[in-house]
Amino acid sequence: MFDYGELRLLVLLMISERPRHGYELIKLITEQFNGSYSPSPGVIYPTLQWLEDMGFVTIEADDAGRKSSRITSEGEAFLAANKAAAQDLLTRKPPLGRGDAPVEIVAAMDRLKEALRLRLHAPGAAPETAAILAGEIDGLAERLAAGAQPAEATPTEEPVILRHKFDIRRRSLTVQQVDRLTPHMVRIVLHSEDLADFTSLGADDHIKLFFDGEGDKPEMRDYTPRRYDNAACTLTLDFALHEAGPATDWALKAQVGDSLNIGGPRGSAVIAPVFDWYLLIGDETALPAIGRKAEELGAGVQVITLAAVPEAADEQVFETAADLRQHWVHRPVEAATDPETLLAAARDIALPEGRGFVWIAAEAQVARALRDAFLERGHPKSWLKAAGYWVKGTAATSDKALS
Repeated sequence: MFDYGELRLLVLLMISERPRHGYELIKLITEQFNGSYSPSPGVIYPTLQWLEDMGFVTIEADDAGRKSSRITSEGEAFLAANKAAAQDLLTRKPPLGRGDAPVEIVAAMDRLKEALRLRLHAPGAAPETAAILAGEIDGLAERLAAGAQPAEATPTEEPVILRHKFDIRRRSLTVQQVDRLTPHMVRIVLHSEDLADFTSLGADDHIKLFFDGEGDKPEMRDYTPRRYDNAACTLTLDFALHEAGPATDWALKAQVGDSLNIGGPRGSAVIAPVFDWYLLIGDETALPAIGRKAEELGAGVQVITLAAVPEAADEQVFETAADLRQHWVHRPVEAATDPETLLAAARDIALPEGRGFVWIAAEAQVARALRDAFLERGHPKSWLKAAGYWVKGTAATSDKALS
């Protein structure tokens, strides 16, 4: 629908109205063209990076910690010089055949294009990969043209997770700030010039933290990037103080100037922005991902959070433009492996109308029980993601493949 130059101009025009973050732009463009075109994160974020490189926008964290793009005087001058072309883009009609297509079909086509791009440009892709993929697509086209019925597919099987892979890098960071966020949560802001190109597209991404272990082998733990700022070269991590271990010990003793080595993220699993509402459920270890996701969602999106914490003082406030409803349940730390507290609270939540995505993370048995409960309620399996962020009785273990 747009070439890269046109898309850059369209995005700049929308940013000129007010500062906007990536997923807000995706939603705005999708709405502008009635769902006939919806750019993927793999298109929008490089576009924003190009605009920043050209000096047309600045990208910085807003008060809620989301990275928003703001137009510069150079960007305003460029937009003024191309005003007629920019306004014309807003009236662009979709290519023949897409304008009246169902939103689900258009979204599926866009995901297919993104998947093909990632596959064909993957390191080590075999020369014959393109021919094999083309043959598979042609075969499907021939079957549909001949009137064959699609395989028994339902909306519940529709893929909604967009996966991105990154080159793995290790970075050495320095503690810049330490705050006791709640009685059972420490927030640490880290700094390094190496964070200028740090990328994390998914709210539940994880990085590896490395701590001194026995011998030459370090202890490793997975943590969610709660917030990051490429311009300031900072990374924020929240540490749930739920059990003794190298990460908890380090966080409790951390002081400004201390060092921490990290690796990754290896990649991002991004939920496609096609949902009307989100339900985010978890325990203390899931709060960084829940808070980040809630704060990254744009205006008009319904988001419901349900979190289990030891006491009322452990509740957190998430600043977001989304329509947020927060639910908290209290239980002692030693009861964190009992699913009944969260199950009972989840049963009392009335799910909104429309398409909704349910995200769950907690101790593995708890996450599995919650997953099963929503599947029994008839929630589509592909519209749900569950992960065991930790496993009872086993250190440094997770089970992120529950769904």
